[in-house]
Amino acid sequence: MNKKNFLATFIALLVSFSASAQLLWKISGNGLTKPSYLFGTHHLIEREQIKNFDKILGFCGQVEAVVGEMDMTDMSTIQMKMMQGGMMQGVTLKTLVSPEEYALVDKTFQQLMGVGMDQMGSMKPMLLNTLYESLIYMKTNGVAKQPEAVDIVFQKNAKDNNKKVIGLETIDQEMDVLLNSLPLKRQAEILIKDIKETQKGIECMKKLNAAYLAGDMVKAAAIDNEDDSMTPEEKKPLIVNRSANWLKQLPLLMSAQSCFVAVGFLHLIGDNGLVYQLKKAGYTVEPVSL
Repeated sequence: MNKKNFLATFIALLVSFSASAQLLWKISGNGLTKPSYLFGTHHLIEREQIKNFDKILGFCGQVEAVVGEMDMTDMSTIQMKMMQGGMMQGVTLKTLVSPEEYALVDKTFQQLMGVGMDQMGSMKPMLLNTLYESLIYMKTNGVAKQPEAVDIVFQKNAKDNNKKVIGLETIDQEMDVLLNSLPLKRQAEILIKDIKETQKGIECMKKLNAAYLAGDMVKAAAIDNEDDSMTPEEKKPLIVNRSANWLKQLPLLMSAQSCFVAVGFLHLIGDNGLVYQLKKAGYTVEPVSL
């Protein structure tokens, strides 16, 4: 490679990495009459922690619809369905793990929320793990109650301003992916590993949060990849497959109306992420300065 080509390649890489340090993107071109926007959310980060959040929220006022992973405006129904779909039938955690492991999980939840496996042992291990991670996050950050996800903030804002709220998935579809992609025995193994490696998880969480709040998506992706609780193949249904399904829907939604799309930030990153794939599909996807 000659010096001129090397310089051009270096500049391209620099621009690419700089653009990746970004949470909010504008989508235009490819036949769109109005621009849409794409924002990467972190479900446990409160709005007050996100720099210029009110400005970001202002972009909801410029579009006709807010699009999320699912419609979260009726949280009571979602929570009820989550509990119903998250229960095992004819199986309990006690039948999936050793007595020592069962005692560890029971003690952990007793300490975190005062309720043990006698009451919660019929919940699918992945649901228990989701609850465990939320409780550890709250304890580590001194939070008294679970933060309201910014995904919900965007959707409430849409409802308050008589705009559409569109879900890319139903609660049943999301539960099937989150709670049924892996065998129960494997789910239990992941739960035990995460509890045994609590401190490692806390450190990873702190680094991931810092990268997210800095808008450094490349670093956030690298930190997430350090999490070895699940194999890349096991993570695929959670991230890659869902992103691919959303990419089939977004062109139709954006051509029908301008949209503010708010989904988990890991879905924006990498070759399989929404930013790259939308560019590949012919859209202009550019970072929004705030």
